[in-house]
Amino acid sequence: TNNLKTIRSIPLRLRANEKYLPNVEVRGEVFMKKKDFERMNKERASAGEKLFANPRNAAAGTLKLQDPKLVAGRPLNFFAYWLHTKGVDQKSHSENLSILRAIGFPVNEHYRVCENAKEVIEYWKDLESRRADLPYDIDGIVAKVDSIRQQANLGNIAKSPRWATAFKFSARQAETKLKNIILQVGRMGTITPVAELEPVFLSGTTVSRATLHNVDYIEELDIRIEDTVIVEKGGEVIPKISGVVLQKRPKGTIAYAISKTCPVCGSKLFRPTGEANYYCENYECPAQVKGRIEHFAHRGAMDIEGLGEMVIEQLVEKGFIKNYGDPYSLQNRKEELLKLERWGEKSLQNLLEGIEKSKRQPFHRVLYALGIPHVGAGTAQLITEHYRSIDKLKAATLEELESIHEIGPKIAESAVRFFKNRRNMEILERLRRTGVHLEAGPKELKRQGRFAAKTFVLTGTIQDFSREEARALIEERGGEVSSSLSAKTDYVIVGEDPGSKYDKARALGVTILDEKGFKKLLKSKGR
Repeated sequence: TNNLKTIRSIPLRLRANEKYLPNVEVRGEVFMKKKDFERMNKERASAGEKLFANPRNAAAGTLKLQDPKLVAGRPLNFFAYWLHTKGVDQKSHSENLSILRAIGFPVNEHYRVCENAKEVIEYWKDLESRRADLPYDIDGIVAKVDSIRQQANLGNIAKSPRWATAFKFSARQAETKLKNIILQVGRMGTITPVAELEPVFLSGTTVSRATLHNVDYIEELDIRIEDTVIVEKGGEVIPKISGVVLQKRPKGTIAYAISKTCPVCGSKLFRPTGEANYYCENYECPAQVKGRIEHFAHRGAMDIEGLGEMVIEQLVEKGFIKNYGDPYSLQNRKEELLKLERWGEKSLQNLLEGIEKSKRQPFHRVLYALGIPHVGAGTAQLITEHYRSIDKLKAATLEELESIHEIGPKIAESAVRFFKNRRNMEILERLRRTGVHLEAGPKELKRQGRFAAKTFVLTGTIQDFSREEARALIEERGGEVSSSLSAKTDYVIVGEDPGSKYDKARALGVTILDEKGFKKLLKSKGR
């Protein structure tokens, strides 16, 4: 909220409207104009600061900043596109846009009320032909039902309303020369090939690099250094190579062959059986170290305020931290830290307080923060329900882990491999000594109700419920909703266009219920 207050196009005080004030909910989108973005990047380049890749990333990154003063210095704009007021009869979406403008909010001037589908398609094509003239980047339009009553009748599904449809524009493409293929190293040691290109202007920005995903992708398209390649932006944001212009291929080019050593530390690369990616084997590789600490400190993991990407890069390069156990020793190096560039008493104190606060994170978030390959936030929570401490978990066998519902061979193998690593165990002991939670708190009360100990899988579009609503109804009655299907699943609830899970449920002999059967089950005796 404090960040949004700094955006000049958002009114701090609304114009009077007795009908709609004070109970108004407004939704909109923050964006950055192309010219403002280019000017900001030039200023950052002059100051020796890291450049933003595109306006969308710049806007999103700015809103995540902790200091509203920094946000106020960035050229952000806002468009309002939705209005709701309790107890007031709202007639149409287009009328609401007029009201938004009347009470002081900026509304995109290019919206249009269409009488039929033909007019929508004509407008979509017309705007696509004029997209380059707009002061900001767009990748399509959204067609919405205008009547608020009809919007309510149509309702919503899990992630989107039934009364709105996105009409995307075709991806813009450009030809340029592939100068080189370099390898990047992720926090897990994953090697990602990246194309270095002759700079080409595409969708509002100059593109000089593009992802190549993995070696299989390069081989499939037969991409070679010195080729003329076709570049496009996925969703108008991420540049990618989508093809090669073979007619322009120079003579003497050779098929790409990946290096056998890590580009950062020189260690040997390996490729697990059945995987598309290569990996660096060196756990102490500087690129991995930075990535792991960033993951550990991330908001969804230990949530260490003040330990962001730039701070981590500085502390790793200066040798203050070499793994995610080291931040907990920084309080012993205050005098050294204060001598570093950009550090003062206040900023250092904030960092140390953020590190101390992180010790209170629950065990499942700590487990996720460790960065075990294939163990995401949900998987970490599932594992900690079965193994209530790190000691019990590291003693678990491959077979025991695989026996947990929703834990497959990849996850189990990855966890066992992690706990066999001597270096990992040393860091865990350091975390234990500093007071980080390596065991779970009191176990939650066992689920009770009509569906207790029953597992449900939802597939397809359920007409009268969103996914969240169906999940809530099941969990209220003591059941559990799973994303994966197995012979242990009790019920599969099938909506429209169910996909492969329906066929798998039939093959496994799992009870299948359509929406009518689900409603009947919900109304059966008990909760």
